[in-house]
Amino acid sequence: GHPIGATGTAQIVELTEQLRGEAGDRQVESPSVGLAHNLGGEAATTVVTVVEARS
Repeated sequence: GHPIGATGTAQIVELTEQLRGEAGDRQVESPSVGLAHNLGGEAATTVVTVVEARS
């Protein structure tokens, strides 16, 4: 299982690292936007976060 709240936080950290070019071996080429989707409480809660790199 996943600790409550930790999965979504880890997703945002990953998106931030990708957009900053700091993801190391996981780095995708030239990211400009990122999307995280997370479910909680047996799909009782759904959160979608969209982030964009600064120009």
